[in-house]
Amino acid sequence: MSTVDKNAIEQAVLAMARDTALLEQVKAQPSRAPELLGVDQEWAETILSGNRDRLRAIGLNDGLTILVSRWFNDDLGDAASQGGFIVDDSLPLADPDVPAGIVFAGGCSHVPDLLARPEIDPDDAVSRLLDGYERLRRDLVAADPDVVLVTADCHFQSFETGHTVIGTGAGHTGSMEFFKRGDLDLNLTGMPDFAGELAAAVREAGLEVEQAERVDLDHGLIVPLRLVLPRPDLPVIPIITQPHRSFSPFNARRFGEALRGVVARSGLKVAFLATGGLSHWLDPGHFGGVDVEFDTYILKLLETGRGLDLCSLEPYPLLEHGQYEIQNWMIMLGLIGPGVHGTVYTYEPMEASGGGWTVVNMDLARARSESAAAVAAGQAS
Repeated sequence: MSTVDKNAIEQAVLAMARDTALLEQVKAQPSRAPELLGVDQEWAETILSGNRDRLRAIGLNDGLTILVSRWFNDDLGDAASQGGFIVDDSLPLADPDVPAGIVFAGGCSHVPDLLARPEIDPDDAVSRLLDGYERLRRDLVAADPDVVLVTADCHFQSFETGHTVIGTGAGHTGSMEFFKRGDLDLNLTGMPDFAGELAAAVREAGLEVEQAERVDLDHGLIVPLRLVLPRPDLPVIPIITQPHRSFSPFNARRFGEALRGVVARSGLKVAFLATGGLSHWLDPGHFGGVDVEFDTYILKLLETGRGLDLCSLEPYPLLEHGQYEIQNWMIMLGLIGPGVHGTVYTYEPMEASGGGWTVVNMDLARARSESAAAVAAGQAS
């Protein structure tokens, strides 16, 4: 199985784009690709065949991959590509590197109708979805965390900036009166000092973050936490994305990566719950649509330990497929690192409540076992 150096492959494409003589030489003598381009034979053939799908799967942007078909091969119809998103199981996984202190990571949807009016969706689908939440709750109970970091996107809140927000208050309150269910109030305990350390780590990484003493809870936090929070006094730190103001898969990953060091040094048992989506549109005329095909692609990436590949996608296809809430999950994926496999507890496309809803647990125990095995193998060699 060949190794993958995305940067080397990118540079090889650019080198041939800038040097027609080099392109013709590689075409005439593909066996010399490692020597001429610094990539192995397999990836040279992928480039020369105009296979944009496979290049896209490793995170090359569409502006770059279009060169290999329309310009390198004069293939105006992209005949070697389907235009879909593929999970390339032939690519090797990076060794897992889960930070110390992370005891739980998972994700779930935060659909308000699940609590506010579940009767609008099919009973069997609602039952399966609730069973998934219950499984995730048991995982969280077993992890016995000291604090839960939870991501959601901005719905009914108003913040000073367009940055991702970290709630630094001593407590957080809210209700679902928006959905005529004011009885679903929720009061959470915060952890101000640790929240401030997280925000400082993000700034140190060169990213923008807003610290907010007040984070009003809406369904994005109330639904999942009512269903999975082990006990009401467990401290929770909300992290709120604002995709209507800024949407960057790359920076969502970097945001999560920026938290790794401070989490590892904290001495705390930290859980991370990502919420939202999958496919979900709020715009008039599109609400209720579910993109099962693209949702399945995302879930397969998570199952195969390739979730971070999502962060290499351009914003446009994600937004086109109703995946703006996946940014909440990308922060979690950046924090736990590569090679972590997810277990999909349930996936239910529900048009009445407006999306493809899911519950996923990330298998940290397996990742740590695989990481230890890789270290042992390296020492033995």
